[in-house]
Amino acid sequence: MSTPKEVMEKLLNEHANDAKMQERIKGWDKVFQFKPSDAAAFYLEIKDGKAQIKEGTSPNASATFIMKSNDMIDLLGGKLNPVSAFMSGKLRIEGNIFEAQMLQSLLG
Repeated sequence: MSTPKEVMEKLLNEHANDAKMQERIKGWDKVFQFKPSDAAAFYLEIKDGKAQIKEGTSPNASATFIMKSNDMIDLLGGKLNPVSAFMSGKLRIEGNIFEAQMLQSLLG
């Protein structure tokens, strides 16, 4: 079974050469923290037109996503609607919710 970090890495690799994604993140300087309840924390750093996944926690996160690993995998895989997950309590967001929505539009 994959971890949320592995799913995120796969998702980024699939879109690494996507011109639309590159255009969307142009000029971004953002960090999104992911804290699965039963897996290691990781974060997505978007800077200078590049998106990188790093292990651990970042003190500079715009938004932190907290949820169970299996729910996070479903969310990243498009099987779980982020708004529904948030409203039902499966997803907790700490920090700037508007920044979190920007990530949703990126991963769309």
